[in-house]
Amino acid sequence: MRTQNTMTDESDSDMEEVRDRVLRLAREIEELSRSDIPPQNFFEEFLKLLTTALGAQAGAIWMLSGEGRLALACEVDLDKTGFHENPQAPQKNAQLLSDVLSTGEACTIGPADSADVDLPTQHLMVLGALQIDTESRGVVQIFQRADSSADVRPGYLQFVEQMCGLASMYLARIQEAGTAGTSTEFWKELERFTLQLQRSLNIDEVAATAANDGRILLDCDRVSVSLKRGKKTELRAISGQDRVNRKANLVRAMEKVVSRVVAMREPLVYTGDISGLPPQIEEPLADYIQESGSRMVMFLPLLEPEPLIGKDEDSDNRKQEQEQKPVGCLIVEQVSHSQPKPGIEDHSHVVAEHVAGALFNARTHQRIFLLGFWKFLGTCLEWLHGRKLIKTLIAVSVIAGITAALVYIPMDYRVEGEGRLMPTVRQEIFAPSEGEVVEVFVTSGSRVKKGAKLVRLHNDELQAELLTARNERIEKNKLLIALRARVDEAVNAADRSEETRLLGQLAEARVEIIGLNEQIEIIEKRIDHQTILAPIDGVISTFQIERLLTDRPVHSGEVLMEIMDDNSESRLEIEIEEKRIGHVLRAEKKLGTRKLTAEFVLASAPESTYLGTLDLDALSTRSRPSEEGGNVIEAFIKIESTDLPSRIPGADVRVKISCGDRSLGYFLFGDVVEFVQKYFWL
Repeated sequence: MRTQNTMTDESDSDMEEVRDRVLRLAREIEELSRSDIPPQNFFEEFLKLLTTALGAQAGAIWMLSGEGRLALACEVDLDKTGFHENPQAPQKNAQLLSDVLSTGEACTIGPADSADVDLPTQHLMVLGALQIDTESRGVVQIFQRADSSADVRPGYLQFVEQMCGLASMYLARIQEAGTAGTSTEFWKELERFTLQLQRSLNIDEVAATAANDGRILLDCDRVSVSLKRGKKTELRAISGQDRVNRKANLVRAMEKVVSRVVAMREPLVYTGDISGLPPQIEEPLADYIQESGSRMVMFLPLLEPEPLIGKDEDSDNRKQEQEQKPVGCLIVEQVSHSQPKPGIEDHSHVVAEHVAGALFNARTHQRIFLLGFWKFLGTCLEWLHGRKLIKTLIAVSVIAGITAALVYIPMDYRVEGEGRLMPTVRQEIFAPSEGEVVEVFVTSGSRVKKGAKLVRLHNDELQAELLTARNERIEKNKLLIALRARVDEAVNAADRSEETRLLGQLAEARVEIIGLNEQIEIIEKRIDHQTILAPIDGVISTFQIERLLTDRPVHSGEVLMEIMDDNSESRLEIEIEEKRIGHVLRAEKKLGTRKLTAEFVLASAPESTYLGTLDLDALSTRSRPSEEGGNVIEAFIKIESTDLPSRIPGADVRVKISCGDRSLGYFLFGDVVEFVQKYFWL
């Protein structure tokens, strides 16, 4: 019992020692937050003290950069967590940091409670936001052991929240200390802002520059630019937005207020109290404040700049001031503070004057009639000076020469076609009826004479029909003999009625026998025709005919083989695209002949060109679909050349048909011209 009490006393003393050490480190962090050391040194010391106080394995501080992205400001032992070894860790970690930035609340998250969130490492992470005036500027991230007890997590969270509050106080103090130099920096940045405004004469670009760069220059939450067009005012740009949605409630409410302010031509500043404002302003301003949530708004009318007076003009006659017309309005807003920041009012008036001048110049420029045409003309005339004039004349001369060449130089326009070299005499062999090939008498490439046996078919049905007809004829012959005997008996018995009846049956049997003889003759002819004979002299052109036909069932009308007379005259059987046939038909009127010259190249001898003649009477009278797609017209071309190296039946050829002279431009770009005529002419 005494030993147990001793252990309890030792545990309590250890807890007291740990608590004292944490409090001591917390006081060091508080003293550090009151110091004036640079931010980088502050973050490094702050993170070391914080990780030591929590006994954490690692820590990191992420700060928002000028581009609005989180960047690593400093870290302690981050490489020991495996963060850098996981290529997906930065992306997963960015989501966690963004959630903390958006809410501004500290949180803890570990592997056990991350069912819907991917963690960058397998650690218990404690995250707290660094804020200045409720605006998140960074995130403190502490990496604890994943097996940490759930009871200590609230303590971790509370301690990190307190320390982040001290760091936020340091950041706010540093920012306030830098405000003293804001005025000087403003005048430096104003020069750059003015240059950006004057870079464009486009109203939308000027308005966008004034809104986006003006927000940065004035260090406010939002800047908007409105432009007066006639009696209406239109919002043309809002900082941070690519375009303005004119139907949005915020935009409509703002335009109502702006129209009233522009009509008054006096600046209007709202700092949380609308009492004392003109009645025509009070109601629309209240609606806008409720819609926008802004706590401070300045409406600064933009007036036309005063005209410049030349040196030679009498200034005494120009003393009468003309009323300045409004150009638009500049709207400056703060969301977090109701009181304007130091110097922002004076700076806003200066910015408004520059924006008014830039918008006035841009509007005056864009009102020029046919501005785009005059710009183009001016750009062209700019080239007509010095050496550029010579270059321009040379370029124009070259273009004119090329155009004249394309229009006036004639070229022989030729229509292309593809086909085969085939003999004029050839015959396809068809199956006369259904059957099975039982014998093939020829081989591929063999030469046959007219009447030679080619193939023999066998049809069991024909054989059965022949056998049935013959048996029926035998029965009828037997019946005929019996009827003749019965007729003789009737004659001997002098039975005239029986004799007449039997003679009728006898005549009927003779007619049936004649019909059966004719039927048998027809069936025998059909059987004889199953032995197919060669219709012409020639060569069997079908490849591997024995393998193709032996023991194969065929149908009536099916092509079995092809015979070509290689001694007959050859011709080209080609296909011409339907869209090209118009040139061929027009060539008849242009050349005054129905026979057109053609050149062709054999696939087996592409180095040589041969001549042929296309007779327009040999054109097909209708088009048909081709295997490659589209419609084609078939045509025959007579071969004029006598020095063909070989006449292989079926050899591929490419043909060019001469269709008369056309301009060089049409010769080169005829397809483009036809495409335009087809799709854009009507």
